[in-house]
Amino acid sequence: MERCRLSHLNGSNSQMYTIRNPFKLVIGTGLLAALNFPLSANPLDDTLSTLEEWVNTERLIAETSAQWEAEKASMETLLTIYNQEIETLTQIITDAEKDTSAAEVLRNDLMKQDEAVKIVEAKAVAALIEMEIQMKTLQPVLPPPLQEELEPLFNGLPKDPKNSKLAIGQRIQPVVAILTQVQKFNQVVTLVEDFREFEAGRTVQTETVYFGLGAAYYVDQANENAGIGVPGKDGWEWTADKELVDPVRSFVDIYRGGQQARYVNLPLSAK
Repeated sequence: MERCRLSHLNGSNSQMYTIRNPFKLVIGTGLLAALNFPLSANPLDDTLSTLEEWVNTERLIAETSAQWEAEKASMETLLTIYNQEIETLTQIITDAEKDTSAAEVLRNDLMKQDEAVKIVEAKAVAALIEMEIQMKTLQPVLPPPLQEELEPLFNGLPKDPKNSKLAIGQRIQPVVAILTQVQKFNQVVTLVEDFREFEAGRTVQTETVYFGLGAAYYVDQANENAGIGVPGKDGWEWTADKELVDPVRSFVDIYRGGQQARYVNLPLSAK
């Protein structure tokens, strides 16, 4: 800080004024003189006015500087927040790219599995078509009582297996059910009561014993007629044989519990 003494023109009293930079005052006065601005009649007033303007300028500079520092701190805080958000978004994008890559790998795996399933499904459909065709050829050679029992299941088979629009599950159910019932029938001896037509259109009630799917024997209740049946190309073929009346009747009575169990000789084919 520099100090200088200024004296009034109309007296000898003097006062002290503080001037931060007297060079500015000199330069400012010189500029005014150079520009031919008229100076005030009182140099002290000019000096005071110049000092006041300079002080105001310094105050504005200080206020502006303080405001800038405050705004700078706020901007730095916001910049830090924005940088953190950028880092967070970058991490999210990175994770999303990883998830996308994992999803793509999973998608490729699922597509491969789908292709494998389609191959297996195609093989299953081909095998199912073959089985449905075989079921249709099997139906007429099954024992008549078994045919009657399985008729609803046979009706559930597609009429044209190669062009069926039914789902595999719908198609395989009747096939499995038919095979299960056929296997069960083939493992046991089955006795059924039925009616047969003999000479002169006479219909007689008979009892027929089926030994699985291989052969069957019948005898009428009057013990007058008997015979043997075997599966043929177009269905079961029956041959009458009255010599079978006694052995077949004995077997039926043993089956029903009317006689004590014993061996009964039955031929495997008709004479």
